[in-house]
Amino acid sequence: MLNYKVVPYVGNISVKQSSHDAAMAIESIINDYSRHGWSFVSIDRLETAVNDPGCFGINAQKTTSYIQLIIFSRTE
Repeated sequence: MLNYKVVPYVGNISVKQSSHDAAMAIESIINDYSRHGWSFVSIDRLETAVNDPGCFGINAQKTTSYIQLIIFSRTE
């Protein structure tokens, strides 16, 4: 049976860091899960609608949020 694990990821880097630093952070997560028997599958982006009801339903707003997901699998 194939099991999956989906891990949310937010790539926060400072102004002094580069895309290399963001890539190294992802690599670290992938290596950590690999040590625990998980195989890297992919990185995907999930679009999510966020509903803000406002105060007492006044000025209710819907915004879109994007979440990066790192997907792993392993056989159990």
